[in-house]
Amino acid sequence: MERSKEKLLAELQEKEKRIAVLEERLYGSARYLEERFRKLIDHVEMVSVQGYDRERKVVFWNTASEALYGYSREEALGRKLEDLIIPEYMREGVISHIRDWHEKGIRIPAGELELLRKDGSPVPVYSAHVMQENPDGSQYMYCIDVDLSEVKKAHTQLVHAKEQAESANRAKSEFLANMSHEIRTPLNGILGMLQLLKSTPQNKDQQEYIDLAVMGARRLTNLLSDILDLSRVEAGKLSMEAAPFDLAELLHHIVDLYRPVIRQKKLSINLSLHPDTKVRVQGDSARLQQVLTNILGNAMKFTESGKITIETYPLPPTNPEEIKILFSVSDTGPGIQDSKMNELFAPFTQCSEGLSRPHQGAGLGLTICKQLVRLMGGNIAIESEPGKGTTVYFCIPFGTPAQTCPWEMKESKAQLSTGKLRILVVEDEAISRLAAARQLEMAGCEVSTAENGQRALEKISTESYDLILMDIQMPVLDGLNATRAIRNGEAGESIKDIPIIAMTAYAMKGDREKFLAAGMDNYLSKPFDNKELLKILDNFI
Repeated sequence: MERSKEKLLAELQEKEKRIAVLEERLYGSARYLEERFRKLIDHVEMVSVQGYDRERKVVFWNTASEALYGYSREEALGRKLEDLIIPEYMREGVISHIRDWHEKGIRIPAGELELLRKDGSPVPVYSAHVMQENPDGSQYMYCIDVDLSEVKKAHTQLVHAKEQAESANRAKSEFLANMSHEIRTPLNGILGMLQLLKSTPQNKDQQEYIDLAVMGARRLTNLLSDILDLSRVEAGKLSMEAAPFDLAELLHHIVDLYRPVIRQKKLSINLSLHPDTKVRVQGDSARLQQVLTNILGNAMKFTESGKITIETYPLPPTNPEEIKILFSVSDTGPGIQDSKMNELFAPFTQCSEGLSRPHQGAGLGLTICKQLVRLMGGNIAIESEPGKGTTVYFCIPFGTPAQTCPWEMKESKAQLSTGKLRILVVEDEAISRLAAARQLEMAGCEVSTAENGQRALEKISTESYDLILMDIQMPVLDGLNATRAIRNGEAGESIKDIPIIAMTAYAMKGDREKFLAAGMDNYLSKPFDNKELLKILDNFI
């Protein structure tokens, strides 16, 4: 029995020795792995790693931490975290979070921080944290920090570049708006006077001269619109406005506009409309007219003899609520060389170059056409053969118009009915003021004028008017503030709702909305045709 006890005791002692050896090996392996881990991360240059014990004293400080925070390993070891790199306003919170992790197991989330270097300068970092248990049961918290200085610097540079670009874009928009105003204002006076002259007796030659002068003024207006539209397209701010219109009526109107030039060049023009395209559609008629006039203008410019043909054909729609139409404009001009075809839709590009080029133009027409057709959901293509002519094809999907309101269908009879209206024309530019007043008087209206908004307020407070045509940019008191004053009752409560139509040379995107928001009832962009003016007035009778 005694021998059995001794044998059992010896076996237990042997097992204890083996367990001790295994523990020593395991502890040695853990120490080896820990040392290997430390050596590995100690030489990582891009990631700063620090280790802290339960009392937040530094137990590990790799080479990247030395570079990032400015403390050498010898300076950092044994010192507390909050005394090294934590800003004063963060210290209490950091101590609390580390204590909660050790005592309650509440992890510290990763995130961006702004810590301190040895010299007191701030350093932005992305910091993540991990709790590592040691072989003796103690725990070390390791912080893994990534320097964000270059990222923040790049972000600051991008923000600055964005602000500069936005500032440049605002300056560009303001410049274009001012140029639009400065060009459109005299154009409006020229066009108005020409239209007045056209209403007086004249012989055949004089009539032709006036028609050509009107065409020249409209050409300049179209060029200005092209430049503004190209800027809007580049800025992504050009939008379409859909409304019902008669397609055949629009095409006939466009052809009539160009007949004086067609006759002068001794060309013929044919308009061939498929019966299924002689319909009312829902779309942006102004943009469609802009595309057609640009293409038709090119055809007339380059065609010295022969004819120009405009045709329309129906295409299969993609859904029942759609009307898809193919347009083609053909000419018998010189055609286009294959080497130039790829350049046609690039801005400021023309087939003829140099000082001796035979045709005028800014090279924007087809660029604008392509952008407008694309915005309307269509496509455009060109077919040409040198010596035989060119055909431009484009297709546009239109909507089917809803039930039309009665006012949309009626013809403008303003010349017969506007005699009931007493109108105040508020315009600082003398020629435009005279032209607008004479056009209205010829339509039978009773007209008074004012040269600025302040004078307009004085007049409407003492005299009775049915409607005001209000310019926007004027001295003393501009059109927007004059309108707000009227709507606020400053000229009298009884006339605060008088119809006010903006008559302005500002034609940038958002201008119409701005004028309507100020209390105006409609918008007329200079230079305007007297028919446009009378059509708008007709809606207020």
